[in-house]
Amino acid sequence: MTGIYEEEINGFSYYIFEEPRDLEYLLVALPDVGLVGSIAGLHLIRELGMKDVVGIDSYTALPPVVVIHKGEAKHPIRLYTGKCIGVLVTDVPIIPAALPMFVQSLVQFAKMSKVKMILSITGLGTPKRIEVEKPRLYALAVGREAEIEAGRLNPAKIENGMLVGPYALLLKEALRRRVPNLVLMVESFIDLPDPEAAAVAVESISKITGVDVNVSRLLEEAEKLKLRLKDLMKETRNVMAKMGKTYEYRPPLIYT
Repeated sequence: MTGIYEEEINGFSYYIFEEPRDLEYLLVALPDVGLVGSIAGLHLIRELGMKDVVGIDSYTALPPVVVIHKGEAKHPIRLYTGKCIGVLVTDVPIIPAALPMFVQSLVQFAKMSKVKMILSITGLGTPKRIEVEKPRLYALAVGREAEIEAGRLNPAKIENGMLVGPYALLLKEALRRRVPNLVLMVESFIDLPDPEAAAVAVESISKITGVDVNVSRLLEEAEKLKLRLKDLMKETRNVMAKMGKTYEYRPPLIYT
């Protein structure tokens, strides 16, 4: 596929096949705990009939990977759009050394595209997840607009803790560049794909964006997804270990 043009941003090539217009919300769905973001993002793409309009790649920062879908070559990181939402997905976990450059390029792209808010979706690893009937939603906001949206969701509160990995970097870069960023965290299995947690995330996205997305199909296919995504979860688990993800499961060195 030949792009309309190529934009080089901090070492990453953004191939613009179709100019993303009226993009109010950018949902970042990177592989992380429970693959909650990845599953939620893929469900949105399917249910809303989104199309990929931007491909993202780097010859130096990413593995030498080309994704083949229905006989067509695709970039490993892609942006899909539909209605007022953009969903960023990747088929391979981004290696820790490349994450800072990628996150900086992504936030800059969001500013260039006049995105109203970045939505980050991830899992919050819970050792007793199997005992939880419906996972709880937590939120962390940067910017007044994100704080307002978080309040509408009435999430559970995180009093103390740490956020490690791509979403932590994204939060810091959004804070630095003053881009509203709302991180939605759902209780999930630590190292198993968790479609049920992803369904909670999708319901929250619907409330924020005003775009209704049914989760029935996602819940019906939960067991199939767990099997289909087990290899990606294994790769993600290895990457998370290199990022020091275990820091999330101990209290921070802060006292009052």
